Amino acid sequence: PGRILVRHFQGIGMTQFSGNGPDDVFDATPYLKLVFDKEGRWFQNGAEIIHSEVYLLFSRSLERAHDGAYQVRIGKEICRVEVEDAPFVVRNVTELSKDCFRLELNDGTGEIFEPERFWIGEENVPYTSVKEGQFHARFLRPAYYELAKHIVSDADEKRFYLEQDGKRIPVRMDQPDKHSPGDPCD
Repeated sequence: PGRILVRHFQGIGMTQFSGNGPDDVFDATPYLKLVFDKEGRWFQNGAEIIHSEVYLLFSRSLERAHDGAYQVRIGKEICRVEVEDAPFVVRNVTELSKDCFRLELNDGTGEIFEPERFWIGEENVPYTSVKEGQFHARFLRPAYYELAKHIVSDADEKRFYLEQDGKRIPVRMDQPDKHSPGDPCD
């Protein structure tokens, strides 16, 4: 799995890898442009990645570099990633019980929805913090529509609330801090 990016370079004669130390890496960024768009699609040099295993590999290998930029790390290979909006997307929302929801992310993992980590951003785009608050995820429309069934407004429709566990939790219009309030399904 650590040679997935280098295979791309075999066709253009770029198979050189300098260094064999434990901290040496091959940076594919000058040769390979990776983009993760706002709809949760991966692109390599302008072509959409449609192979499901490669898509999942890139999604699961996404990390923050020391300077805060996003990159994919596979073994000793790295490549910077241009993230158009959020580094993850919520593909599906499943109601586990009356007051508990499971979010399915683009990397195939699932997380329990924490209403305190949910907010509406610019252009009325819904987001939530994921991966223990380390990243944020944009809700794709079908996932948001499922969650929206539990959102109500006050009488003058100026404030919105998520109804969960018999409580009305205000929907934030800005990104909350990264503190995790705990599992709401406990």
